[in-house]
Amino acid sequence: MFLECYVMEDVIEEVKAPKPQTGQANPHGPETADRDRPAAPETAQAGRRTETLSTEDRAQDRWFMEDRGNRRVPKRLDVPNEALVSAAGPLKLTGNITLIDEAGQTHYANHLTLCRCGASRNKPYCDDQHMEVEFFDSGSIPQASECRQMANPQMLTVTCIKDGPLKYQGYLRVYNRKGQQCLTMQGALCRCGRSTKKPFCDCR
Repeated sequence: MFLECYVMEDVIEEVKAPKPQTGQANPHGPETADRDRPAAPETAQAGRRTETLSTEDRAQDRWFMEDRGNRRVPKRLDVPNEALVSAAGPLKLTGNITLIDEAGQTHYANHLTLCRCGASRNKPYCDDQHMEVEFFDSGSIPQASECRQMANPQMLTVTCIKDGPLKYQGYLRVYNRKGQQCLTMQGALCRCGRSTKKPFCDCR
């Protein structure tokens, strides 16, 4: 009988929860404010990281479908329609993009790097041939804005015209690293590299 009591006491000592120190939450008790507090700075920090991500980083080529009426259509992601004109380089397009190629095939994307030097062997996409042909363009944007900036996600349709420009329909912010921008609802972007109004087509 004595041995039984001794064993039971040992078991009780083993499973007994340690007394929480001051400022610590009791892991065996209900959730407390102390338990919630450490997570707050991490959440705020994650939010700040999301806010500092560039449009290019947020556009991850994910294209989701949703039911709209009786149709299955691409879901609008919270990614603005923007075209970054890189100096002596390609056109970096982000947004809710529907691309129609020269063969009439439809492609959905949120991030595209498109040729604007005219030398790519994988048109309409850039394959870095602009470096081989020494394409030079300052990336300036001479055209003035035609509409106001839009905050809500918009759909953008880009059509590749055979032996012609990239025609787009829908809100698009065309900008460069110099702080110049042009906000438009439709237009045509040069992809032959010879336009006098780059990055826009001059219809030559």
